[in-house]
Amino acid sequence: MDWIKKLTIMFWTIVGVVLVAVAVAFYWSHGVTIVNDQSDRTIGEGIAILTMLLGIPLSLKLYHVYTREKLPKEKDEKRLVNHIVKWFLLRLGIVLMALTLNFIAFVVFGSQSGLLCVLICLVFLFFCRPIRGELTYLQNSEREEKVCE
Repeated sequence: MDWIKKLTIMFWTIVGVVLVAVAVAFYWSHGVTIVNDQSDRTIGEGIAILTMLLGIPLSLKLYHVYTREKLPKEKDEKRLVNHIVKWFLLRLGIVLMALTLNFIAFVVFGSQSGLLCVLICLVFLFFCRPIRGELTYLQNSEREEKVCE
């Protein structure tokens, strides 16, 4: 089994677990707020929303820069694949962190904006999926050389 297929299986497994966890937690929360203090709620919601607003563009930019512009100097295919996978997983991790914080804000504070941010993060997860053509292009060494310092 090639690395792209393994990465795809891992991605869909993670997305499936996240969807089930969100559905179960949403079902069990029943809209009950744990913290009712308005100042705590504002701070918690703000942190969660900022995490999403900063995390998604940051994850996109980091992935683009480190998989398109700053590749390892060596032509070693295994190192190149590990580099691509590392940045793919980092991008996915940032989005999952934003999703988790916003879901916590929804459950703890009863934040409707937290729920909206969770939905945005869930939609964005599907834009993070591994695409065979793109990953094959990144793996090929026939492109313009751009290397890390």
